[in-house]
Amino acid sequence: MIIKKVAKHKLIFQKRLQQKNTLQSISKIENNTLQLVLKAFKLAKNNSFSKEDITAFKRCEAYRDTLINNDSIINYEIFGINDTATVSEICNKAASKQKWCHFLYNIAKELTKATVLEIGTNLGISGTYLLEAIKGKNSFFTTMEGLPQLCEIASKQFETITTPDNFKVVQGLYDITFPEVMKNERKYNLIFIDGNHKKEPTLQYFNVIKLNIKSPAIFVFDDIYWSDAMKDAWSIIKNDPSVNFTIDLYEQGIVIIDTNENIKNKHFSLHLSY
Repeated sequence: MIIKKVAKHKLIFQKRLQQKNTLQSISKIENNTLQLVLKAFKLAKNNSFSKEDITAFKRCEAYRDTLINNDSIINYEIFGINDTATVSEICNKAASKQKWCHFLYNIAKELTKATVLEIGTNLGISGTYLLEAIKGKNSFFTTMEGLPQLCEIASKQFETITTPDNFKVVQGLYDITFPEVMKNERKYNLIFIDGNHKKEPTLQYFNVIKLNIKSPAIFVFDDIYWSDAMKDAWSIIKNDPSVNFTIDLYEQGIVIIDTNENIKNKHFSLHLSY
């Protein structure tokens, strides 16, 4: 465990040392989607937000606060696990951190017409930020979650932000629901994958979703250094021939596929937050 932590901080330190040069290199590339992600990164890194954004963030974090104080019991029977956890425990352990939610919000807000797919609803904190970013913009948000109790909690929260015709919470085991979601005619341009931290499912999601995108599209993979298997998955994904740009943020990996871009497999590393 200690060796792993040392390796993590060494890698992040290297990213931080090279950050200025990396930002300059990215800024020189004339690709609108890459520049959109760069703008979202800088805004989150520097906390440069409008009053509208700050107000939206306060609403999102107020929701997080209600979850932290919620002792309702969630069971994992659907996964064949005889275990339970409180909403508060799940929120503290698995919910997206505020800085990363700001980054995701910034990306979604910059998209002209966002069609968002999230794999891993959890309690709906990242979904809350995404819906705040795209509401009123002729956009749509689809999110997938296995646990029915979490779907219910998230759905109720989402309805406080927008009407049900602007989002869909898909409940069920991913082996069943993912193929069904992919059958619809919707094409996605922002995909947040945070529901299964295993190599094969991660690769499957990417390989199938990339055939159902609205180019240019942005993929956000969470926990790319979660395990050696996830590091392998990230390496395979970033070198896929359809990929134009990637940004390794350690906690997350950003992939851009733009069918009108000639540059392929151009990789960058930045540091946003611990």
